[in-house]
Amino acid sequence: MGNLFKYSIKIVAALVVVLSFGCKEKAVLKKEAEKPNILFLFTDDQRGGTIGAMDKYDVETPNMDALVQRGTSFTNSYILGATTAAVCSPSRAMLMTGRHYFNIEPNVYAQFAFPKEERGKSNKITFPEYFKKNGYETFATGKQHNGEIWLERGFNQIKSAFLGGMTTHFGTKVKDYNPESGWSEPYQQKEKFSSEVFADAAVDFLNTYQKENPFLMYVAFTAPHDPRTPPSEYKDMYPNENIELPKNFMPEHPFEIADERIRDEVLLPFPRTHEAVQKEISDYYGMITATDAQIGRILKALEASGKADNTIIVFAGDNGLALGQHGLLGKQNVYEHSVSVPLIFCGPNIPENVKTSAFAYLHDVFPTLCGLTGLEIPESVETEDLTPIIEGNAKEVRSSMLYAYNSWPGENFKPKINNWGGHRAVRKGDYKLIVSAKHEVFTYQLFNLKNDPWELVNLIENEEYASVKEDLLKELEVLIKETGDPAQLDKNEFGLFDSPEDYNFKKKSKE
Repeated sequence: MGNLFKYSIKIVAALVVVLSFGCKEKAVLKKEAEKPNILFLFTDDQRGGTIGAMDKYDVETPNMDALVQRGTSFTNSYILGATTAAVCSPSRAMLMTGRHYFNIEPNVYAQFAFPKEERGKSNKITFPEYFKKNGYETFATGKQHNGEIWLERGFNQIKSAFLGGMTTHFGTKVKDYNPESGWSEPYQQKEKFSSEVFADAAVDFLNTYQKENPFLMYVAFTAPHDPRTPPSEYKDMYPNENIELPKNFMPEHPFEIADERIRDEVLLPFPRTHEAVQKEISDYYGMITATDAQIGRILKALEASGKADNTIIVFAGDNGLALGQHGLLGKQNVYEHSVSVPLIFCGPNIPENVKTSAFAYLHDVFPTLCGLTGLEIPESVETEDLTPIIEGNAKEVRSSMLYAYNSWPGENFKPKINNWGGHRAVRKGDYKLIVSAKHEVFTYQLFNLKNDPWELVNLIENEEYASVKEDLLKELEVLIKETGDPAQLDKNEFGLFDSPEDYNFKKKSKE
């Protein structure tokens, strides 16, 4: 009888342990379920201001407008820049890691310069990977431009991923991935516009998601990147002859600059004509509106899922585009049209219909998502949490901005390639100073962006602004040092092309 009693006690104790563990497990799941979901919507080459609600460009974007009305928008949001003409790759690498591109392995953002087995190798944690480790189900669709390794580490599910920089928008070759079966064979849907293909994958995820833990969705469109081929119904919304040229349209850039004959720039002949640029802008707007319609489908599916009230939505672009401004077409410069991007946060406890002029970088997204969800920011992150601004507890998290662009150094030592050159710029208050270096020539431009948002009136020779120039040059030096930028402003072409072996993007990465 005594043995039976002891046995019964053991059984009861075991049941208590099992039930206790089950309760704890359910409590953990409940706690995870209470965390907000995250939907990140990302466009390709969409310039800041190309949202109807921003009242800068005449483009129709009803669903992006709704996000502006439902959230907090940053009107001074930018990328830091790039060291390769494929600007979107460094931009995305910075977004993923919250680090300045100077301190990220170049085999991640300049994969073309490295052997296949080296492409994408990195020890830097990405925000999808970090949220995955903190209980989130992570899903991706669309453009992925930093290698498969980050994708495999960061996402539980990948559907219709385009692995590359640019491609056709009808018949985009995509692949799927899950950890059990690996990568699928490529497939394509020739009758569908790329944005619809990616929206299909996102909508399907939302329609079928049944897990209790929160999700993080990364939806990265390839539009409005060229080739600019919008579906006809959206192209027809913008007749070429009705397109108003920007105030800073120029037939050619007024002086020699870095990468002025890069692929993006030779899509149209020189000098630029009104008619040719009108067509480019018409196609660009058509692609933005077509993508906006697909964003609307995703937002509708989110509402239908019942999870919209507990979902943080981030809308952003990876870089801007000139399209005739300053005589340029591409994004290989540091003018406002090429470094500015849209950046909007919507969701629980985020103020609605607020536009803030606080300075923000695209790669502030990683620490800001941590701030909004209560997660600790990893030590590897170098940029700033915008949560204090969003919550109204601070007016700014930085008082100045660095912008940087230069040719990829390795290409300048290949036969028949002579791009060379670079730009460094600083923004402080209303003033922006650009220093351009090409061969042995330095060109300085000083703009008051409040009075001259189109960057047309160069104040550099005006003695009244001598102290402004001096102050901005000092600030530029400080930011170059703080970020790990290898540029040396007192050297020809900033000393970036002295030798491919000396170029520290190639050999060194700051931990």
